[in-house]
Amino acid sequence: MDRDSEELQRSLLGLLQSLRSDAISESEKQESLPLDVANPSSSLDAPSAASSHLNFETLSDDRSSLRHFGDLPVVQDRFHALLKRRLEHEIQQNPPLFPWESEIHDYEADRAPVLLWLNQLKTLNLPVAVPESVLTHLLQRCQETLHSSLLEGAKLIRAVEELFPNQPQALNHLAGLVMASPARSGAIAPSTPEVNYPANYDAAAPMQQMVLSLLAAREILGTLTLTVSSVQPIVERQWLTELGLLTLQAEYEFGQLGSRLRLKGRLPIGGSLLLHGQGLEAIAHRSDAGVLSVELFDIQPNQPYVLEVQLTEHESTPLIFSVYAAEA
Repeated sequence: MDRDSEELQRSLLGLLQSLRSDAISESEKQESLPLDVANPSSSLDAPSAASSHLNFETLSDDRSSLRHFGDLPVVQDRFHALLKRRLEHEIQQNPPLFPWESEIHDYEADRAPVLLWLNQLKTLNLPVAVPESVLTHLLQRCQETLHSSLLEGAKLIRAVEELFPNQPQALNHLAGLVMASPARSGAIAPSTPEVNYPANYDAAAPMQQMVLSLLAAREILGTLTLTVSSVQPIVERQWLTELGLLTLQAEYEFGQLGSRLRLKGRLPIGGSLLLHGQGLEAIAHRSDAGVLSVELFDIQPNQPYVLEVQLTEHESTPLIFSVYAAEA
């Protein structure tokens, strides 16, 4: 690591010296320019003696001013401009990569961090802590795939595939191992080599990072899914936000008047609950912390309903859950 740092310092020093030489040599070229090049307008004037004398004086003044161009402040300004230009060119030619990237990859513009909801992700039961940037990306992708008709394994792959481009076969294989492991255990099959994890995510091998990301995606998808039935009519979920604890309760009832799905939430600050799906919608909001409740009737079993939790007075994207009323 020290050797790499010394080589980087020597490379940067060589770049700075090269740029300073370019700046000084350019200033010297400016001083050595012919008068007709330094002030091309002088060659276009009339050839009279009076005008020639006037032009000569003007050119003399211009040449005198050019001598000051070699002064140190001017050279420093030019050097800084060249340095900035060179660095911008280097960044454009070789853009920096995220720690999980091995090549340049274009992400969608709407990948804004959902920092309000990040605290809950830090409590995930994983063998190694996953960086916040990866968790934020996984939360966004999991919410996007949550209500799709994809099977669980396909949802896991869809959630992490942007982090590991051009690795479909490896992701398919590892997703199968993750799905075969006990839920919320933070472990995978003991016969696989990925069980021996390093101290942190950045030090993990690419295959280990894939497994960790798949495990995290599975945890997130499980937390965002609420399944109720006549056998288990009430399900609760908690989500720790940076503003306090969000508590949700889904309740399913089936009686003579038909089926009913009720969502009740206790919000840490003012906000809203929006429950919709299958052509139905219910919304409730309040301006301060407290309890909200929404409900839908004539629920279709085994169909996904969407619950959006929005906290007001805070610039954030809503937290989206999927609610199922399963047949007994």
